[in-house]
Amino acid sequence: MTIDDEIRAHLERMGVVPLLGGLIPEPATAEMLGYAPSWLRRLAAAGTPPLPYVRRGNRRFYRIDDIRRFVTETNE
Repeated sequence: MTIDDEIRAHLERMGVVPLLGGLIPEPATAEMLGYAPSWLRRLAAAGTPPLPYVRRGNRRFYRIDDIRRFVTETNE
Protein backbone atom coordinates (compact mmCIF):
# COMPACT_ATOMS: atom_id res chain seq x y z
CA MET A 1 0.00 0.00 0.00
CA THR A 2 1.42 3.39 -0.98
CA ILE A 3 1.28 6.51 1.16
CA ASP A 4 -1.36 7.91 -1.21
CA ASP A 5 -3.50 4.80 -0.64
CA GLU A 6 -3.09 5.18 3.12
CA ILE A 7 -4.08 8.85 3.02
CA ARG A 8 -7.11 8.09 0.86
CA ALA A 9 -8.21 5.19 3.10
CA HIS A 10 -7.81 7.27 6.25
CA LEU A 11 -9.83 10.14 4.80
CA GLU A 12 -12.57 7.73 3.72
CA ARG A 13 -12.74 6.23 7.24
CA MET A 14 -13.11 9.74 8.68
CA GLY A 15 -15.70 10.71 6.07
CA VAL A 16 -13.57 13.62 4.82
CA VAL A 17 -13.75 14.68 1.18
CA PRO A 18 -10.78 16.83 0.13
CA LEU A 19 -11.61 20.26 -1.25
CA LEU A 20 -10.45 21.30 -4.70
CA GLY A 21 -6.69 21.44 -4.76
CA GLY A 22 -6.41 18.52 -2.33
CA LEU A 23 -7.10 20.61 0.78
CA ILE A 24 -7.81 18.81 4.06
CA PRO A 25 -9.29 20.53 7.15
CA GLU A 26 -6.97 21.04 10.11
CA PRO A 27 -8.76 18.60 12.49
CA ALA A 28 -8.61 15.79 9.92
CA THR A 29 -4.95 16.54 9.20
CA ALA A 30 -4.10 16.40 12.88
CA GLU A 31 -5.93 13.09 13.36
CA MET A 32 -4.26 11.59 10.29
CA LEU A 33 -0.82 12.54 11.63
CA GLY A 34 -1.59 11.41 15.17
CA TYR A 35 -1.56 14.88 16.72
CA ALA A 36 -4.14 16.93 18.60
CA PRO A 37 -5.75 19.67 16.48
CA SER A 38 -4.82 22.15 19.22
CA TRP A 39 -1.14 21.32 18.64
CA LEU A 40 -1.35 22.31 14.96
CA ARG A 41 -3.33 25.46 15.86
CA ARG A 42 -0.80 26.53 18.52
CA LEU A 43 2.19 26.07 16.22
CA ALA A 44 0.48 27.87 13.34
CA ALA A 45 -0.54 30.76 15.62
CA ALA A 46 3.05 31.01 16.87
CA GLY A 47 4.27 31.23 13.27
CA THR A 48 6.00 27.83 13.29
CA PRO A 49 3.59 25.39 11.62
CA PRO A 50 5.05 21.91 11.03
CA LEU A 51 3.75 22.02 7.45
CA PRO A 52 2.40 24.79 5.21
CA TYR A 53 -1.30 25.61 5.33
CA VAL A 54 -3.88 27.52 3.32
CA ARG A 55 -6.33 29.88 5.03
CA ARG A 56 -9.97 29.95 4.00
CA GLY A 57 -11.73 32.48 6.18
CA ASN A 58 -10.68 31.68 9.73
CA ARG A 59 -9.94 28.01 9.00
CA ARG A 60 -6.68 26.30 8.08
CA PHE A 61 -6.42 23.61 5.45
CA TYR A 62 -3.44 21.44 4.56
CA ARG A 63 -2.58 20.13 1.10
CA ILE A 64 -2.38 16.39 0.57
CA ASP A 65 0.98 16.92 -1.20
CA ASP A 66 2.39 18.68 1.88
CA ILE A 67 1.04 15.96 4.19
CA ARG A 68 2.67 13.29 2.00
CA ARG A 69 5.98 15.17 2.06
CA PHE A 70 5.78 15.65 5.86
CA VAL A 71 5.26 11.91 6.38
CA THR A 72 7.80 10.60 3.88
CA GLU A 73 10.71 13.07 4.01
CA THR A 74 13.01 13.46 6.97
CA ASN A 75 14.98 16.53 7.96
CA GLU A 76 18.55 15.69 8.78
